[in-house]
Amino acid sequence: MIYIKRWIDYYEELFTVEEGQEEFFTNLGNSYDEPAKLLSVECGPSALSQKLVDKFDITATDTYSEFVNIAKTRQNNLQKTYPVFNLNPADLGRYLGKNFYHVIYCLNYRLIFMKDKAVIWKFLIDAKALLKEGGCLVLDLFNFSKYDFSETKIDLPEIKCDRATLYSSIIKNSDTTSYKLFQHVVTSSGKLIDEVKDEDVCPISYETFKTFASELGYSSIEFYSDYKKSPLTKESDKIICVLKK
Repeated sequence: MIYIKRWIDYYEELFTVEEGQEEFFTNLGNSYDEPAKLLSVECGPSALSQKLVDKFDITATDTYSEFVNIAKTRQNNLQKTYPVFNLNPADLGRYLGKNFYHVIYCLNYRLIFMKDKAVIWKFLIDAKALLKEGGCLVLDLFNFSKYDFSETKIDLPEIKCDRATLYSSIIKNSDTTSYKLFQHVVTSSGKLIDEVKDEDVCPISYETFKTFASELGYSSIEFYSDYKKSPLTKESDKIICVLKK
């Protein structure tokens, strides 16, 4: 299990609401004629949703009950609340309404924990079914296209906050062409918290997303390097992927 209790306390500081993120989703939500319905998949502590809930109709889900409990507890301080479900992405199409949401988003590279391309393909199918016509799926990922996957080990960018630094690397199993994520946190006092080992991940590229989106019938796909819609380059660390139904 990822992000378990020993370093979940650092999660929100490491994965903050990024510069331009709230404005990006506010503008996207406001682009629809009716009050927008937003679905946050693998929401974590749901910090962004808490900022958007006064503007839009929010639903949030996460695989891990620890995150769901945090997101629910934080709503005690909100004037307007929203439902948060302990739900695996593979079950979204079974339990949530079709043609209902204007925007679905999955942030902080959580998509890669869907294990393999077949599971991600199914998620893209389900998301398209859940979206209203003209709705958008927004994915926030590392730019895996910049890395040489012929190498056995790939070090991902460090993520820092005042109290800790998150180090991440992906190890390739050459025999099965599978990938494992290893992560550890080093606190500002030098304490090592080693919590993610041998976690199956799928470091999917934006080229693959282009192919998937085309084959699944998404009407358009856009890529940015940040939430200010800066152009994506080969050296960009991040990809913001916007697929429109």
